[in-house]
Amino acid sequence: MQQKIKLIDSTASIAFFEVEEEDWKELFPKNLTQYELSSDHFNDLPKILSSIQYKRGVLAYEDWDQLVPDSYLSDIQKFAQKIREKQEKKVYLCIFKIDDLLSPNVKILKTSFYILGTKEGLVILFQEINTNISFPTQYSFEDWVIFLPRPIKPIYKPELWIKNKDSLSLYQDKTSLKKLIYGNVIVYQQMDLMPSPPLYRYPKEDDNPPKESDQWKSVPEKLKILEEMRKNKLITDEEYQRKKTELLKEF
Repeated sequence: MQQKIKLIDSTASIAFFEVEEEDWKELFPKNLTQYELSSDHFNDLPKILSSIQYKRGVLAYEDWDQLVPDSYLSDIQKFAQKIREKQEKKVYLCIFKIDDLLSPNVKILKTSFYILGTKEGLVILFQEINTNISFPTQYSFEDWVIFLPRPIKPIYKPELWIKNKDSLSLYQDKTSLKKLIYGNVIVYQQMDLMPSPPLYRYPKEDDNPPKESDQWKSVPEKLKILEEMRKNKLITDEEYQRKKTELLKEF
């Protein structure tokens, strides 16, 4: 699908686009396309994004980190203020990248998400979450902002966790027979889109910390996954040895 997006602001590491109505209405869950658009709550965007944590890897047990770096929040705040002042009723796309520490010119982690503002709140729909991308040569701005849209569908693994539980939740489609929960869609203040009680990660967050014995049992499984990742060249030998050492320390 070829999506029409218009660049409206950017820095070296983050870019903001307008999305055509015909495009986002085709990609979003149908229930989310019925709301009147508004920019009334855009100033709350940095606060919301600073609350979203992501799971650092399949081998991580409870290893979470802030998805949007603090260094990007000021740029997001400026963008949000600009949109709020214009009072334009549009859906926006944000794409940002984080350079790989070992190969900063050819490898990045890329995240992309849509921002839909309503009269009551905001909805943030993630398409990419820290996706590993490698380039054959040193990349340019045009390379890393390439965007291939696809329909927003539910994900059932706990990639995201909402740290601040004030008026935030994962989205639940109450119009579907199965009442699908979207682990990649965050709702702010739009109460009719939230499950009751709210969900802060998928599957439902367990407030009781895991027992140490449970963590030990999971180590051999993690080591097997780690070995498979090395065989499939998803990680380097150096990364394998470093993570293996970390896992063995859990015993």
